[in-house]
Amino acid sequence: MPRFARLFEAAADTLNAYYQAIAEGNIDALMAMWIDEEFASFIHAGGGHWHGVDDIRAGLVGLIDTKTLPTSIEPLDVRVYDSLGTVVYAVVEAHRAIDPLAAPSMVYTSYVLVHERGEWRIAHIHASPMPDETASQFAAKFRHGQGALH
Repeated sequence: MPRFARLFEAAADTLNAYYQAIAEGNIDALMAMWIDEEFASFIHAGGGHWHGVDDIRAGLVGLIDTKTLPTSIEPLDVRVYDSLGTVVYAVVEAHRAIDPLAAPSMVYTSYVLVHERGEWRIAHIHASPMPDETASQFAAKFRHGQGALH
């Protein structure tokens, strides 16, 4: 079992590298984490729906060019579902924009990572904006130390 524990920790490293590449606005680092297949897909919280790595790259470049890509993503609540070759992360995230004083956007994001050629790669991301009422309830629970799902 210890081997599998390290295996899934490596998947978390890929997710952390994704967050770091977002913070840097580094399109090459972002794209290096995707599976090299045309079935890769990304549903962006802003409404973009991209299929295949070329379409995903173009969508992300568009977000960088229009300065609508978050400057940081903070995972607030992470749920992990794993099997031998696939890991799914269900994450509540705070997306921060360029203005550091602006309130972050609260987003639900699911990441599907697959183990390919010895590395964990992103196969799918689905992000949805959190409704304002839910975001307020979520923030209140965190302020009171109850965590996300208590």
